Amino acid sequence: MDRLLDIKLRIKESTDLVALIESYLPLRPRGRTLVALCPFHAESSPSFTVFRESQHFHCFGCGKHGDVFTWLMERDGLTFREAIEVLADRLGISLEGVFQGGGAGKPKGPDPYRALAAVATFFHDVLRSDEGELARAYLDGRGLSAAIDDWQLGCHPRAGQLARFAQEQRLPREVLEQAGLWKNGREPFAGRLMFPIHDERGRVVGFGGRVVPGAPMPASGDYAPPKYLNSPESPVFHKRRVLFGLHRAKQAGQRRIVVMEGYTDVIACHLAGFPGAVAALGTAFTADHARTIERYATEGIVLMFDGDRAGAQAAERALRELVNARVPVRMALMADAEDGTAKDPADIVVAKPGEDPELVAERRVRFADVIDGAEDSIAVWFRLLRRRLDLSQAVNLDAAARECATVLGLVESPVRQAALLQDMARHLAVPAQALERLLRKEARPRRQDAEPTAAPTQAVPTLSLLEKAELDVLACVLARPALLVDLDLTEAPLEHAGIAELVAQATDGLALGRDHRDQLLKYLFVRAAERPDQRELLALAADRAGKLADPAAVLQGLVEGRRRAHGEPQRRALRERLQRALAAGDHATAGDAQRQLLQQMRRDRPRGTATSSPAPPPEPPTD
Repeated sequence: MDRLLDIKLRIKESTDLVALIESYLPLRPRGRTLVALCPFHAESSPSFTVFRESQHFHCFGCGKHGDVFTWLMERDGLTFREAIEVLADRLGISLEGVFQGGGAGKPKGPDPYRALAAVATFFHDVLRSDEGELARAYLDGRGLSAAIDDWQLGCHPRAGQLARFAQEQRLPREVLEQAGLWKNGREPFAGRLMFPIHDERGRVVGFGGRVVPGAPMPASGDYAPPKYLNSPESPVFHKRRVLFGLHRAKQAGQRRIVVMEGYTDVIACHLAGFPGAVAALGTAFTADHARTIERYATEGIVLMFDGDRAGAQAAERALRELVNARVPVRMALMADAEDGTAKDPADIVVAKPGEDPELVAERRVRFADVIDGAEDSIAVWFRLLRRRLDLSQAVNLDAAARECATVLGLVESPVRQAALLQDMARHLAVPAQALERLLRKEARPRRQDAEPTAAPTQAVPTLSLLEKAELDVLACVLARPALLVDLDLTEAPLEHAGIAELVAQATDGLALGRDHRDQLLKYLFVRAAERPDQRELLALAADRAGKLADPAAVLQGLVEGRRRAHGEPQRRALRERLQRALAAGDHATAGDAQRQLLQQMRRDRPRGTATSSPAPPPEPPTD
């Protein structure tokens, strides 16, 4: 057995899928299985099912299925290799010698995650020391003191201390440089309140730093340091994908993600009971961000913007980025909260020292109403558009229609584009046909310069009747692996390559001692971990296997039926040979053809049907 397969099996057999999934969402018993609302699509009654014995899951609503590796790949957006690394790290299993030549998704050289985690701990310790007094006072004044330990907030000490710490701990200098903590011999974040930035897996990938009021900051002439400073792009920190607070929203099982603009907004909202809050980092919310959270936000995304000009521009950019999002996108404006004077969500939801708890609770209720009342993104987009353009003027109406055509040109799905076109035409109060003509006109010059579209997701083809019968063969051996011992398909081999491969792998599994249904299924899911088509077939076969009352009898019928069907062309050829020989008076050839035909018919005759044998072929005349 190769090293990778051995590691996959060790990880699979040492990881409890039920415990893994329950760390994300609650499961409740239903007979011999456990069920939950599916995390991959919206539903009102649970169809997501976890099979404890075979250690696989299947949603009877959307069809998602798999094992411990697939769960991490689908739920956390990991590659197969990353899923192995996560589980191996949890179990303390070494992967040395398993992967050759590095690979995508794992930076070469020193482990940056461990180094950045050590730096985050160092900053946290500084915040708790005398040197962090001003930063702690700022957090206390903002009502965020309760987040210091839970969010591992920190404080960058005066220049020079980080360099000494890194040297003592032997932290790789290149990692600090990539994170922006060290630049040309300087420590740019010195003196700042530090916010560790985690990816959706909870690993530290960078830092955000805020100027602390009253703290000495380096200045030169008219230069004033920016209030906020973020780590730059690096091999582990991609600003168009990473969202601050997403790993916490995911752990809280939030199905509706609310996107805000700052660290303190997110932290304050989590403290106030809004655990779906996340924030983009130094960039606008992008389509890459949306793809990152689509697998969690089954109840949609709410984008929260300031009601000022910058917020309006951000909302319009977001619409263009998200026209192809696979979950509902709504928007809320801070101007709709309170009396419109609140600057950001933290000002509304945070409980500041000495404040009346009832007033805080009342503000939070109103803030929840703003989120719940978020409008469809198109409706908000048009509301902001009308602020810029007086649509009663023909020239402005034409400009607005052209902006609509630009957005429509970005929509990939023809059905969505048609629905959006109707909606936009209604908002503009123009005939849909006129907007459609403009769309065609605007799209024409761009056609040659259009970027190639991504390859469509490969779907498992629909099975024919013959292939369904072959899938039943796989289902029978899954239901009772011992049937593989006497299974002989040499005369009528399986035609579906994927099913034939799974049956062959099942034979290997039986030889390795996987002689129980659940053991064999776990083994096959490990072998198919990187093959979505194989996992689909396995899930279908496993479902059918659970419904077989007598797998042995079903398999016998399937094999005999396949043998008869496979032998029919040969029988037809023998009959034709017999008829030609009889017509030509060639009695010797006719006798030989008859003997072969009878032998073939007896072999292909179903067992237990001797009294109802098929009629014999005509006798050749004797001399």
